[in-house]
Amino acid sequence: MKVLRFLPGVLAATSILHAADPLAAVFAKMDAAAAHFKGMSADIQETVHLEVVDDNTVSNGTIKLKRNKPGDVRFLVQFQSPDPRAAAYAGNNIYVFNPKTNTEQIYDVSTKKGVIEQAILLGFGASSKEIKDSYDVSYVAAESVDGQAASHITLVPKTKEMQMQVKQADLWISDTLGVPVRQKFLTTASGNYNLFQYAHLRLESNLSDGDLQLKLPKGVQKKTVGH
Repeated sequence: MKVLRFLPGVLAATSILHAADPLAAVFAKMDAAAAHFKGMSADIQETVHLEVVDDNTVSNGTIKLKRNKPGDVRFLVQFQSPDPRAAAYAGNNIYVFNPKTNTEQIYDVSTKKGVIEQAILLGFGASSKEIKDSYDVSYVAAESVDGQAASHITLVPKTKEMQMQVKQADLWISDTLGVPVRQKFLTTASGNYNLFQYAHLRLESNLSDGDLQLKLPKGVQKKTVGH
């Protein structure tokens, strides 16, 4: 019973510690989510920003993501507007379907598999240790994303290989789900970036591999693209 007397003090100290170090609190939420993460689905809005002409291209669609195990990640993104298109990732390939031309391009990305999966899993199923091993992380602020309480953190890649793809990544981690509701990838030093916003995000545990495959019409023309 004496132990119980100390419990309120311990809890208070933990609360104060997290308040003093908000990044530790964010990592705790991400680790709790990563421990049970199997997949997700959401509506997605992608904004591609070109700094030199101050131009934004906005696309809307859906995304499904599944992590079977380390090294076995799959996703399916289907954009409905303004230009319908879809892309899927599985194994060593990315499959891109253009319904206007009824063509599927198959890209062999085996030499970039590690970098691709690191980017795909950024905040979705990756533990804080995995993230800290690859990025220098800093806490920005508590912010709201479409009415959801979230924590904004910034990540700078440690390796030159990753820096060639992403100069900096910003994540807005949901306070309730422990996964990103927004991601921003700075792709060039000049200020170009890709912004992904997720709505109606659901954590999924029963997605099949078939759920993440392109559904192609008859007569589609396929073209394999090299490394």
